[in-house]
Amino acid sequence: MAGTVSQIDIDKSVRWYAEFLDGIPLAIYRTTLEGKLVFCNKAFAQLFGFAAVRELIGYPVVQLYRNRKDRGILVESIIRGGRVEDFPLSLMKRDGTPLWCAVTAEVVFDEDGMAVLLDGVIRDITEEIKEKEALGHFDVTGTSSKEKFLGVMEMAGGVAHKLNQPLTVIGNLLNEVISDLSPHDKNYENIVKIDNQIKKLNEIARKIGAIRKYEAMEYVAGVKIVDIDKASRVRKGEEIP
Repeated sequence: MAGTVSQIDIDKSVRWYAEFLDGIPLAIYRTTLEGKLVFCNKAFAQLFGFAAVRELIGYPVVQLYRNRKDRGILVESIIRGGRVEDFPLSLMKRDGTPLWCAVTAEVVFDEDGMAVLLDGVIRDITEEIKEKEALGHFDVTGTSSKEKFLGVMEMAGGVAHKLNQPLTVIGNLLNEVISDLSPHDKNYENIVKIDNQIKKLNEIARKIGAIRKYEAMEYVAGVKIVDIDKASRVRKGEEIP
């Protein structure tokens, strides 16, 4: 009958998507929150030294971590922000070979809004880390980037929350004042300027609250500060979904 999707069509569709994902050179995966792999592609299997994808289905991913506590940090960061980008992790291959990776992942919710799965891609950055170590720009024995990232996320959420309420109140009050003023009033221009600055502060607060990765920039005297524009997923004129 026209318009009816047969089981054969469904099977073909599933195979097509599986073949498509296997052809992508990036390591793609899906895990449960508990850490069991429910899907990965060939690139993922090859990255970690497995001969076939089927060897990894149901595999406890924590066994790929050099420090098992790092998985807890990663999961907490994803749940807190919904997504992480280029999150650095010290992992290892099946045979124990050290491997530095950058993980971009997001949480998957069920129909009730409960977090149930994590989807992500992994990029091998081992050579990049070795180069940074050689230049003295990366210290694997000190505070790691992932720990800095978690601290930034916690700080950002608190600051954004504290800023939003007073900025909203001030913005609303200024709108009332502007609506009551004549454009010819001597204070009108100054009030409009204040309103524009409040809007800029609102934009900064939105970016702080939307930080999803750790990015630093040089400040003064060798001191680094968080680069809010690069660390935030908010772009100019973009709304937070």
